Amino acid sequence: MTDKKTFGAFIKSKRIEKNYSQKELAELLFVTEGAISKWERGASYPDITLIGDICRVLEISEHEFLTASTDTAARKVQREAKKFRTIRGVWFWLPTIAYSLALLICFICNLAVNHTLSWFFIVLASLLCAYSFIPTFTLFTEEHKLQVFVATSYLSICLLLFTCGVYTRGLFWVPTACVGVLMGYVAVFLPIFLHRTQYKRYAFLAVAILLLVLTALLLLTVRFYQPFSLLPAFAIAAYSFIPLLLCALICLLPWNGLIKGGVCTLVCAVMYYFAGYVVDFFLHTKGDQYYVDFHNWEQCINGNVQLLIFLSAALIGIVLLLMGLRMGKKA
Repeated sequence: MTDKKTFGAFIKSKRIEKNYSQKELAELLFVTEGAISKWERGASYPDITLIGDICRVLEISEHEFLTASTDTAARKVQREAKKFRTIRGVWFWLPTIAYSLALLICFICNLAVNHTLSWFFIVLASLLCAYSFIPTFTLFTEEHKLQVFVATSYLSICLLLFTCGVYTRGLFWVPTACVGVLMGYVAVFLPIFLHRTQYKRYAFLAVAILLLVLTALLLLTVRFYQPFSLLPAFAIAAYSFIPLLLCALICLLPWNGLIKGGVCTLVCAVMYYFAGYVVDFFLHTKGDQYYVDFHNWEQCINGNVQLLIFLSAALIGIVLLLMGLRMGKKA
């Protein structure tokens, strides 16, 4: 502990900061007013059994008590934590109250207008879906927040799709939509989950394979309700995943990040440029919509835009590749 004079000055400053007189502080600590005076004059230290009560009454930490100084860093953390709790509370209660009022109003209106509950269930599913994103159900759990968010948000979307399908009496499209949404979730969240495990090097490859499987499932689902030629559709879908698979393999190579990024960008640029011709080949259509003529944008806009995007992506890839090679030489 610091010397008595410094300690006494600190206790006095904290007492004044709390607007306590020596008598009031003595009453709160169940000691005599003379004891408070001795502490502040540096004549004695408080009894060790009073440390907890003094810290509680003066709202200081035990570290501040022992060092007789304000712990600025700790107090800043406390202020930030309090501010965060306040913001989180507002973030939770404002949307919750707003959603509840909207649900109540729609419930009353649906009964008053239709004399039964019909479109109200779409509103209910929509608000549950919105609630899964803002403020999210993760506020009700302390662990595995990302898993909870992914599960609740995806299930709420599926519930909304199912409710709309029931309302429109057309459930045939719901499985297809749910699989499509699942593909998006896999692409975004699976690399994050795999990155936390020992298999993080294969995260990109795992996403590519799983998306390919889901694409096959999606095509089969669509074909079940709307028959079409499955082979061309699957071939076109598979072609779209070739860049992803190639980039996954490139990421496993022992190159620096810039070289990997440059090569992946070049691969995607080339695959993009030929995507239209692949579609024409499998669908047996003409590819004249991809003609390039910068003097005739009205009839050649597809080809012109395609070429400009390819050149831009290729340029970015080459720049990244050259930067990576230069960095490798310096290393």
